Amino acid sequence: MRLFIALPLPDEALDAIGALQARMPKGRMVDPDNIHLTLAFLGECDDTQVEAAHDALDGFRAPAVTTGLTGPAIYGGRHGQAVALEADAGAPLFELHDRLRGRLRGAGLAPERRRFRPHVTLTRLPGRADASGCLQALLGVRLGPYLLDRVVLFSSVLHPDGAIHEPLLTCPLDEGAPGA
Repeated sequence: MRLFIALPLPDEALDAIGALQARMPKGRMVDPDNIHLTLAFLGECDDTQVEAAHDALDGFRAPAVTTGLTGPAIYGGRHGQAVALEADAGAPLFELHDRLRGRLRGAGLAPERRRFRPHVTLTRLPGRADASGCLQALLGVRLGPYLLDRVVLFSSVLHPDGAIHEPLLTCPLDEGAPGA
């Protein structure tokens, strides 16, 4: 089972993102049900690893974070590109990321070792496609700030039309705690 841990966005953010997606000239738009901010990607996991991920998140406590979403970013390359908005949360989001990764490593899991660049993907383009129209549609965009108040363990099943994400476990974050 393919797993990742993410912060879902509130409905008001999803509405604003939907309006932005409608302005984008091309690409395979991410379904609103799949829009999130990834904290850790675990990849393919066997049953023992799925149980370890559940155990790592069971009882996980951390402050909620507030973030805005700002101007465009492109991730990927010749095998496909993701057009995204970058998250602007500062130290609290990076602290949440670090605490979560530490908890996962303590449970014997090895999250993907990629530099944390918090973002929300809006659309996907084939490799080497001209992304200039999508980037132009996102110039100067500033959404939020939004309160992100839960961490979710998701399974992800890949399909030709895009991935389908299913929540497996939700951990509320503490509103009003330092960092919120």
